[in-house]
Amino acid sequence: MSCSFCDGVPAPLPAGDGELFVAVPMPHTRGKLEGAAREHGVEGARRERDVVAFQVPADGLAGLLDGFQQALSAAEQRDCLAVFQGRGETLDAAGLARARSLQVLCALAAGSWLLDLIDDGRLASHFQPIMRNHGAGLSVFAFEALARGRGADGETIPPGRMFGTARTAQLMFQLDRAARLAAVEASARLSRDTPLFINFNPTAIYDPAYCLRSTIEATRRIERAPETFVFEVVESDHVEDSQRLLSILEVYRDAGFRVALDDLGAGYSSLNLLQRLHPDFVKLDMELVQGVDGDPSRQAILRGLIDIAAGLGIEVIAEGIETPGERDWLVEHGVDYLQGFLFARPGPDPVFPGSG
Repeated sequence: MSCSFCDGVPAPLPAGDGELFVAVPMPHTRGKLEGAAREHGVEGARRERDVVAFQVPADGLAGLLDGFQQALSAAEQRDCLAVFQGRGETLDAAGLARARSLQVLCALAAGSWLLDLIDDGRLASHFQPIMRNHGAGLSVFAFEALARGRGADGETIPPGRMFGTARTAQLMFQLDRAARLAAVEASARLSRDTPLFINFNPTAIYDPAYCLRSTIEATRRIERAPETFVFEVVESDHVEDSQRLLSILEVYRDAGFRVALDDLGAGYSSLNLLQRLHPDFVKLDMELVQGVDGDPSRQAILRGLIDIAAGLGIEVIAEGIETPGERDWLVEHGVDYLQGFLFARPGPDPVFPGSG
């Protein structure tokens, strides 16, 4: 059984008329809400203790939520709970289960385009090469799949906009899964023995035994050896529960995949993760990589990190390389793989550059 929460896309905001109930902890916040509602033509809000009910006309919910988003601070939106009840519906226990923070509902209203994007399958993967250091030269070792969205008008939507909206609207589970599946599908465009790095955010996985099942099943439909898939932990410097992350990586490894950890050097926590998780690959934090050829402090730190990884038998990838000087220093100091704009920018088709 797969995860119905991650595999499904939440329903869009209701289009019919009804009542929006908002639990408001602060009196001054209630005044802001009622003022914003009046500006959007919603009159007659009724109060019951700390709850305000707004009569919402058909197709008026999105506009009302937009007004609330403009009127309230992020903290006020976060602290208010809200649930919409359509005409003829009863606010029972099932209805209360739909209650969310007002911030999430406002984000869903503003981010309805993301729901459509996920539901329509308008996610694609762009490829960026990862170069192998042979000492005497460089050659393509693997590619990283980087998520890109496509708007209804065909425009490319960058990942920052998609994932930023998904975080606020609590759609990270659905977007992260959709991006993984798009990357697995894109792997068919590479030779069967070329590794593909696929990003995933561990905070977007509730229970790996269920949430990752669709991803694992998708890889088995592709005629590639499982070890050619490398699942890369993104935002590893934000991981708080290393035991939970370890359980996620164990599911990936049990399926025959390899794993990578990003941003080594971004914080003390990443060093703790390195020795606990023992990934197959580790990526050096690009803030340390960029400008390393002219910065003795960065050089000292990177030499230490490279030595630590080598001592643990973990292969090292330096990302964010933009200049020949950075490339030459890293090659000289034994980094296993290199990645960055110097070699190629992410693109819809795999490219096989020279040494950069």
